[in-house]
Amino acid sequence: MKIGILGGGQLARMILEAGHKYGFEFHILSKEENSPAGKITKFETSGDWNDEECLKRFSENCDVITLENEFIDYQKIKFLEDTGIEVYPSSGIIELIQDKLIQKKYLKQNGIPVAEFAEVNSKEEILKFISENSYPVVLKSRTMGYDGKGNFTIKSDGDIKEAFDILSERGKLMCESFVTFEKEIATQVVRNKSGEVKVYTVVETIQKDHICNTVIASKNLFKNIRDEVESIAKKIVTDLNYVGVMGIEMFLVQEKIIVNELAPRVHNSGHYTIEACHTSQFENHTRAILNYPLGNTEMINENAVMINILGERNGKAELKNANKILQNKNIHLHIYGKENTIIGRKMGHITVTGNELQKVKETAEKARKNISI
Repeated sequence: MKIGILGGGQLARMILEAGHKYGFEFHILSKEENSPAGKITKFETSGDWNDEECLKRFSENCDVITLENEFIDYQKIKFLEDTGIEVYPSSGIIELIQDKLIQKKYLKQNGIPVAEFAEVNSKEEILKFISENSYPVVLKSRTMGYDGKGNFTIKSDGDIKEAFDILSERGKLMCESFVTFEKEIATQVVRNKSGEVKVYTVVETIQKDHICNTVIASKNLFKNIRDEVESIAKKIVTDLNYVGVMGIEMFLVQEKIIVNELAPRVHNSGHYTIEACHTSQFENHTRAILNYPLGNTEMINENAVMINILGERNGKAELKNANKILQNKNIHLHIYGKENTIIGRKMGHITVTGNELQKVKETAEKARKNISI
């Protein structure tokens, strides 16, 4: 089976790592040579997925194609589908999710709880939304927003011009009410072509400079909302006829769940599943797109904490102190193979498992302080 992936970053790399045990042949299309995923397969194509000729040549070597991110133009995915190859998630899914306004409208129409929102095309329309919902509000680029890029929190009239001027350069905009949440939470849900669905545990996500920094997973957390989250997740992927893993980011307000965003791919908040679950999100994604039975999504360990290793300087990557932290058998280190480190860039992650959550947290935090790249 020849599986193509559009994108060659760390998410594609971890799909390869999980799928190699089945003997699959992975083909990567990356805009850069020697990408993180390209380093572990001999089938890497360097090219632009906006170039239809490049896409066609790439697809000729694949039995099925999947995506590493949701920022590929859905029309290019439609182009691939029109050649007869299966792509998951489909162009229709990507068209819906790429535009946050369309995504939110879909969720609201289908009874999924979301914050108040509206399309805005001028500073006057932003003011109108504020008058109806009060400060603060979040101005968002409808497309190409991730890791805090494309968002601006407006706290007063004085912020409106700056927010509009900055974000309008990125394209169409929308406004959302600011959600005063107790915790940011997430889950991954996976569905195969036959309609089998499985949901991973609810995790807490902690952001640093709008980038996911820490994920806390525990069999003992969020028991009171687990069934509701599972119901929401299953409804979303079933109604969409979705195939693959989807990340669902949510806010927890007291015991009320508000869905923030959908990610039609394997997700940073699910990295802990590699060591802490019977079947990782990466393996289950491959199983889903091939219509294999889905693996067990339950946690093996009582607790797991994942911390991203984010770049803290600009320059050539140089891993230090790995030997020191790996003396602890409960620490699992993943380095993505990026040659250059950049401030805020995701360079790797650490996962710690164990029976005592507080100890697991402390071990993970200490390991992160000790590692350097």
